[in-house]
Amino acid sequence: MIVQSLKVKSLKEFSVVRLLRLFPIFWILCTLTYILTILLPDVRYTLHITDYIRSMTMLGDVFDGIVGPAALIDPSYWTLTVELIFYTGIALFVRFCGHRNIRYFLLAWLIVAMVSFLLHIDENFYIKLLLVRHASYFVFGSALALIAGSEAFTKREKLLDWTLLCASALYATYIHVRSIPAYTFPNPQDGYIITALHGAFFLGVPLLVYLSRFVTNQRVVNGLLIAGGITYPLYLLHQRIGNMMIDLLSSVSPVSWVTLVVCFEGAIIVAAYSAYVLDKKFRTWVRLRFSARS
Repeated sequence: MIVQSLKVKSLKEFSVVRLLRLFPIFWILCTLTYILTILLPDVRYTLHITDYIRSMTMLGDVFDGIVGPAALIDPSYWTLTVELIFYTGIALFVRFCGHRNIRYFLLAWLIVAMVSFLLHIDENFYIKLLLVRHASYFVFGSALALIAGSEAFTKREKLLDWTLLCASALYATYIHVRSIPAYTFPNPQDGYIITALHGAFFLGVPLLVYLSRFVTNQRVVNGLLIAGGITYPLYLLHQRIGNMMIDLLSSVSPVSWVTLVVCFEGAIIVAAYSAYVLDKKFRTWVRLRFSARS
């Protein structure tokens, strides 16, 4: 968790670890996706070299607000901008204000998010840079990490951690229709479904965190670590390439959609696992090289 990582690492160490975790594998898979859009042209996926360059920075949405909109190599990459801004903000706060005060950063951030929606200024570009649409999810995860790590030393801190956890969960569930970008809901039941998913997530994740302390079998632990490790490359691969490959295969093969999707998902999981293994070896090699120099 980011909260624990910031506690034991300096700002420099934290930055190096995060950059190594995010960028090398992203650059490779982003480039692979762009090449595939050239080799398998489709009217819906026409991308330009400028789109590729913007996407490689992970700051595509910020550029959109400054110099105008452009396409991302994969539409899901918008979340990487959010992630980078969060890492930068919370790391700088901990550097100058101390790790123990991190809960006050989370409290102030959640209040800013609530006020921005209350005043209907959440669409302002500069307000959006404060991640007001996503603050409640980050606050929930950080508060859960503080609670699970027993980071509270006083009753006041413990109460604040639990308040942040509950308030962020309730607020995220309440505001989700407005906080989601202007997508069209094709099914009028989608709003109810997303609300139910929020409830399941905010109840299920703390339960899983609590139960994790009882998982002691090393094989199970290793399996869970691998499952968690492949989520990032899987996320980087699934949307653009997935749509392209499903469209391509469905046009040349008479097999059912279910068979098509199952086969494709299996291939994507294998590719994600391979990328995870190679990336893990690369990051280990880099750390050893830096350790040898120091």
